[in-house]
Amino acid sequence: MFNPVRHIRLFRLLCRPTFRSFRLRLVGCGAILILSGICLSSGAQTRAVGQPGAVEQPANDASAAGQNQSSGADQSQVSTVTDPGQTRGLLHIVPFGRVASGVKNTFAPAGAHLTYWGGPVISNIKVVVVFWGSHVVTTNPADGTATLSQFFTDITSSRYFDLLTEYTTAGIVGNNGVSTSNQSIGHGSFVSTVTITPSKCPGGSATACILLDSDIQTELTNQINAAVLPGPQTDAHGFVNTFYAVYFPPNVTIELDATTKSCVKGGFCAYHSSTGSTIPYGVMADFSSGGCSVGCGSGTTLQIATAVSSHEMSEAITDAQVGSSNVLGPPLAWYDPDPAGSALGEIGDICGGQDVTVSAGSNTYKIQQEFSNLQNDCVSAPPAMKMPGSGAGPGVPFSLALTVQSSTTAATLSNYTGSVHFTSSDPLAVLPADYTFVAGDAGSHTFQFTLNTLGNQTISVADTRSSGFTGSTTVNISTAIDLATSVSPGQLTALPGASGLTLATSVRNNGSTPTSGAVSIVMSLGSGLNAAALAGTGWTCTLGTLTCVRADALASGANYPDITVTFNVAANAPSVASISSTVSGGGDADFSNNTANATVNIGPVVSITSSTAGATVTAGGVAHYVVGMNLSPAAGTVNFSCSGLPTAASCSFSPTSLTSSGNVTMTLSTTARATVANGPQPGNRNLWLLLGLLSSAAMAGFCLRARKQPRRVRRLAPIFGTCTLLLAGVLAGCGGGSKPPTVTNVIVGTPAGTYVVTFTATSANGTASQTMNLTVN
Repeated sequence: MFNPVRHIRLFRLLCRPTFRSFRLRLVGCGAILILSGICLSSGAQTRAVGQPGAVEQPANDASAAGQNQSSGADQSQVSTVTDPGQTRGLLHIVPFGRVASGVKNTFAPAGAHLTYWGGPVISNIKVVVVFWGSHVVTTNPADGTATLSQFFTDITSSRYFDLLTEYTTAGIVGNNGVSTSNQSIGHGSFVSTVTITPSKCPGGSATACILLDSDIQTELTNQINAAVLPGPQTDAHGFVNTFYAVYFPPNVTIELDATTKSCVKGGFCAYHSSTGSTIPYGVMADFSSGGCSVGCGSGTTLQIATAVSSHEMSEAITDAQVGSSNVLGPPLAWYDPDPAGSALGEIGDICGGQDVTVSAGSNTYKIQQEFSNLQNDCVSAPPAMKMPGSGAGPGVPFSLALTVQSSTTAATLSNYTGSVHFTSSDPLAVLPADYTFVAGDAGSHTFQFTLNTLGNQTISVADTRSSGFTGSTTVNISTAIDLATSVSPGQLTALPGASGLTLATSVRNNGSTPTSGAVSIVMSLGSGLNAAALAGTGWTCTLGTLTCVRADALASGANYPDITVTFNVAANAPSVASISSTVSGGGDADFSNNTANATVNIGPVVSITSSTAGATVTAGGVAHYVVGMNLSPAAGTVNFSCSGLPTAASCSFSPTSLTSSGNVTMTLSTTARATVANGPQPGNRNLWLLLGLLSSAAMAGFCLRARKQPRRVRRLAPIFGTCTLLLAGVLAGCGGGSKPPTVTNVIVGTPAGTYVVTFTATSANGTASQTMNLTVN
């Protein structure tokens, strides 16, 4: 660095002995100072500067499901309704643009799971529909006679509603190991529709009006205290059962903060919370016009309203006092914080925008699917309890296998460990005792029954904790001979070219009388399946015709020994093939249960069932893609990779591998862009240049004095002159000249554009791939 004080002192030391004349010292040293300044400034002008440009940062998405608002609330028992006078706690919105953004498939994000934190739920919801003034519109001509009142009447006692009973808190404690509300969730009811006259923003005006959440809480409190709205009802534990579903007229905007508003980008369609008196309420914006008529769903006005309302109703039931929650603990109830990433939120947030149609009462409605911990999926119904029935003789014991299945895929829920209770229409039935499934059952258990009343009788089963988990079957009780056949397993998965696969068929006499005469079994194998062997103890089997016969009597309630067929799969077999078994003879009088079928699913080993189509990010942000995987038993460990990424982008996977069917989340990470200016390196600005200038001045002084020196000294003048010329050449190049540097701007980071990214799943026995779009802004 140039230090003028230090350099002036150096000049004085060098100039004094060289220039004895004061005038010469003044002229010579002044010249040196000037030349030094020129060289130093010239070197500074050629310095290469690395200038960072503006880095593009990802924008905050205020519409993300699970957005938190700060607050707290009074958790005292509701005896009188008080003005809230509070700030908000956790408050979860239905984000605006719920149809156009995020994952809209029939599966949930990988790793989703709701944790119970010890807070209350709503035991038996009582829905009060509140119209904010007389200008609220919730239907249009396309909805016909359907109304919100009928929707809540039907939906609160539907199979869709039954899925919520999974989140009963009776018999469990929260994540802290202590807290619980000890409530059971059951069917609810619709109370009434009330049109209030609000003190603010009653609607009916073309001028926009703004409401805050505190305005809504205060209005609800005042309307309840004035007995305009029905007062809140509580359950046996003192928790509020009443849910106030509030709907707003056109041109009314609800603001949660300066940027989070209803019916605009970055805002919301609806949310639910609780007042200072812990009264649950939901806020539903106007779906008949404006932004929320296009950004909150598809279909008619009522269809959008019911889809959004089902989301808020389900969340209110499973997390009643979310508006009073500031920590992961009571009064928070069922919530998924997903510590590995951003919060997934409540039961509806996880499945945001996944709208389907369900039957309820005698009507059909559009609703949003909700997340089920047991089914590990976004669903619209509780698990199915399958118990195929047949026939039996009076007083003859028989067995039925109860299998708990997914409501969406019919796959057995091997993680089911609930307790079940049986009932029957037969008052003389002998039924099994309550039973709790264990891990070894893998979702299926066989029970023994005895019915004694002739005719068709029902056997029903229900989960003792989750009352909505039910199933039933019909069994015909008859004195006649009734042969029935079954095959096991009912579904097989095989690879093309597989060999040595087996399937067993069984014959049972469900009647009350032993068989008489020959009994035969005929097997049938579908295209691509070739029988290799057919045998069974006591049976005479012919492989060519796939027939087995026997003539010994089969007693009532007894089974013949199983018949096993061994078969191979052709290399060109279709993707699905069937196997059937039909019994006949023996005096059988009921042919309704004589044929049983099995399905053989043939490859591929690895397949992709669904995936996120595309995502948009700002450079520096991340995009998440959820891919549904179907793996055959032969798949082994499946690993994942990606290709087609833009510059400065990478991918990762959660989980990193799969060994069974499920979901995997691919995360694409991009790099923020910046501009860097590159140029030549700085010129030479060290002291050697300065010393060269001083030496030149000294030689000039020497030459002036040499004229007065002896001849031998004057002979040195040509040598000093030559040195002076050489130094002048050096000085001419000091600083690198005045030519300006060449600057090149280099862009680093992920470039903007749309890219096709290929997701690939690979196992030792097969692969599958899927392309998805990535748009980088």
